Amino acid sequence: MSSDIADLNTIINAAACNVNRWTDVAELLQRFIPGSKILFQVVEKESTTLLQVVYSGFSDRTIQAYGDHYWKVNPWTKGMNEMNMSLFTRSSELYPDQLLRKTEFFTDLVNPERECDGATALKFAAHRDRYAVLAVHHDFRRHEQIHARGQALLRTVVPALRTALEVNRLTNPTFNRPGGRGLIDQLVDAAIVVDENCRLLASNAAANELIADASLVLVRGQDIVQINNAEANAAFAGLVRNSCTLGDGRARLDDLIVNSASGNYVVTCVPVAIDQTNALPAGLLSIFTPRTVSLVIVRPRASEDLAALMGNLRHHFGLTKAEAGLVLEFERGGTLSEIASRVGVSRSTIQTHLKSIFAKTGTSKQRDVVTLITRHRASGRLFFPR
Repeated sequence: MSSDIADLNTIINAAACNVNRWTDVAELLQRFIPGSKILFQVVEKESTTLLQVVYSGFSDRTIQAYGDHYWKVNPWTKGMNEMNMSLFTRSSELYPDQLLRKTEFFTDLVNPERECDGATALKFAAHRDRYAVLAVHHDFRRHEQIHARGQALLRTVVPALRTALEVNRLTNPTFNRPGGRGLIDQLVDAAIVVDENCRLLASNAAANELIADASLVLVRGQDIVQINNAEANAAFAGLVRNSCTLGDGRARLDDLIVNSASGNYVVTCVPVAIDQTNALPAGLLSIFTPRTVSLVIVRPRASEDLAALMGNLRHHFGLTKAEAGLVLEFERGGTLSEIASRVGVSRSTIQTHLKSIFAKTGTSKQRDVVTLITRHRASGRLFFPR
C-alpha cells in the first residue's frame, strides 16, 4: 500500500498544477480500490446545488442523469451536509439502507448502475458554504472490506487533496471571465483590478504607464498597489476593502481625490464579482465561491479653482481669507520663514495666523493641518457652502 500511496500523491501533486488531472486521481483511486466506483463532487450546502463532478467507473449516462435531476433527490445529501471534516462516513450513516431502497434515487439511478449501493464518504475540503466530498461507491455486500481499504489508503492523502485544491485556486487566472480582460483593455482611463488586500490582478495599458511613472501609483512587494502618499494610501486601502465587501451591506464610499507631482486624480473603486470556475468541467474549482474584487479607475481631475477652494475652506472651518490662503501654502511645504517670504508677510504674522488656524481646526501642529486637509481631499470630501 505504501507504493500505492506514493503513486497517488504523485498524481494529486500533478492535479494541483493542472486541474484536468483530477480525473486521473479518480481513475487511480478506482484502480487501487478494486470493486469501487469513485465520485468527487462539490456541493453548495444551503441550496444543495451540485456544482461539479469528477468520476471514474460510473457510466457517462448515469452521471448525466445525476446532474440533470437525481442530485436534487439524493437522500445522502442531508447527511453529507452534516458530516464532519476529514472523517470517513458510511453511506448507511448518511441515510438508512432500508429507506434508501424505497426511493426514486435508488430504483431509477443507483440500482441500474449496479454495484454502487454502498459507499464510504469523505468531506475533505470546504470554502464558505461549499464543500468537496469524495465518495468511494461499491457493492454493499463488500462494504466492510472496501471501507477498510479506502480508509487505509485515503487517510494519508487527505492533506494532499486539500493542498491541491488550494494550489488550483492560487494558480487559476483570477480575473478571467467573459469580457473581463477586454473590459479593462477597452477603458481609456487607467484601470487596475485588485483584491481586498490591494494585490494587483490585472491592469490596462494606461495603468501600466501610470505605474511606470510612479509619481501617483506604485506596485510594491507581493504585487501590492499603493498610492504614493501615506494619507491617501490609507484612504485608498480602506476604499478597496469596502468595495470588495459591499455584499456585506456596506454603503459605498466616496471617490478619492489625490494630488501628485504629475497632477490631480480621481480614484474610483467599483466592485466586480468574478467566478473562479473558468476551468469547468475539469477539476474541482467550483468549491471556491464567487469572489468580489475591485476595479480601480484613475482619471485626471480638472485643476482646482483656488478661489472656490479657499471659499470652501473659509466656510467649513471659519477661516479668514488670509488663513485659508496660508493653509494652501502649508500644503506646498517649507518652513515658516519660507512661507512668509512666499506670501510677502513677516514670520510673526504667519505665527499669529497659525495660532488662529490651530484653534479653528482643532489641531496643534502645522503638519496636523496638512494632514487634515489631505484626509478630506483623499476621501473625496470637498468643502462646498451649505
